[in-house]
Amino acid sequence: MDLAIIVKPILLFNFGGALLVKKKFIQLILFALVLMTASTVLAAKKTPDEQRAELNEMSRQVLSRMYQKYPSSERAIQSVYAYCTISASSVKWGFWGDDHGRGVAVNQQTGQRIYVKMQELSLGLNFGAKEYDLLFIILNKEAWDRFISGSIKFGTEASAQAYDGVTGDTFADATIVANGVWVYQLDKKGLAVELTFKGAKISPYKTLN
Repeated sequence: MDLAIIVKPILLFNFGGALLVKKKFIQLILFALVLMTASTVLAAKKTPDEQRAELNEMSRQVLSRMYQKYPSSERAIQSVYAYCTISASSVKWGFWGDDHGRGVAVNQQTGQRIYVKMQELSLGLNFGAKEYDLLFIILNKEAWDRFISGSIKFGTEASAQAYDGVTGDTFADATIVANGVWVYQLDKKGLAVELTFKGAKISPYKTLN
């Protein structure tokens, strides 16, 4: 029997299967983009008071999930200078990626609440879409001022870990991402995630503060 007669159908099957997988994946990415765009549009149509109330409720839910997954996060919240919760979405397609989210930063010394947004554009071979929560632990006033002003350079200050004065299991399961700033990470399924934060930008909403 001619080997080509056998090989050709196999190659066609594999090629067709690859096309089907690619088509399904593209549909998934497009669906995720539609959801992200829709959520942004819907948020924009709400009044500032409604948006603040929504972000406050999202923050409460993030804290609840974090406390359940990471008991150390609840202990940390009770003693730190400030914290910030963010609910975010991520889409990675080929060499392009986009993460964006919304949340609220709370100064536990003054009671001040700053409503923030996060944006991160990334380059690198990645595929997928996910939703996740972030809980930033902010250790002092200097870190707070830099955090809410949007001047922190995430992903480039992690070498400062030795200077934070944090030892032992104080922030067990958290990762340092900048001077005086640690973060707990969790996806919507309750699973731990690890993000690099390189290129991430967190800044205050002009319309909500």
